[in-house]
Amino acid sequence: MIGGQAYVEAQDGLSVRQWMRNQGIPDRVTDEVFIAMSMALNFINPDELSMQCILIALNRFLQEKHGSKMAFLDGNPPERLCVPIVNHMKSLGGEVQLNSQIKKIELNDDGTIKSFVLNGGDVIEGDAYVFATPVDILKLLLPESWREIPYFKRLEKLIGVPVIMFTYGLTEN
Repeated sequence: MIGGQAYVEAQDGLSVRQWMRNQGIPDRVTDEVFIAMSMALNFINPDELSMQCILIALNRFLQEKHGSKMAFLDGNPPERLCVPIVNHMKSLGGEVQLNSQIKKIELNDDGTIKSFVLNGGDVIEGDAYVFATPVDILKLLLPESWREIPYFKRLEKLIGVPVIMFTYGLTEN
């Protein structure tokens, strides 16, 4: 990326739409491409998303040998993405626990994770942890000592997007 990492970091104050306009890219591209992409990836809309996020991703793609290639899953995400990840983790001796709400992240004296305490009282200990949760929940669970770490401090800017799911079933009488 021309300008390097310093340029990417300097774009944090611009939304995707503002950055695109500065580059002379018509709003039509933002409206037709980025809004659809944002919705598909569960991003916030282009008027609120920092261009720094997009540029970091693009920069990573550009640094990879085959980074310019883009592909879509050849099936639904749970089956084609999640299941292979779970299978890989299990093949390495990992354990996957679904539908478990974390009550607290307990830390060791050095600030690393000691365990997860679940709402039911169970304690999960491990060598490494992967934990998927909405950003608002993560902000509530974040240990106090981590809140001033620059990496986690950036969570303050993220806002969870409410999602409503409606399931409609038809039955024959």
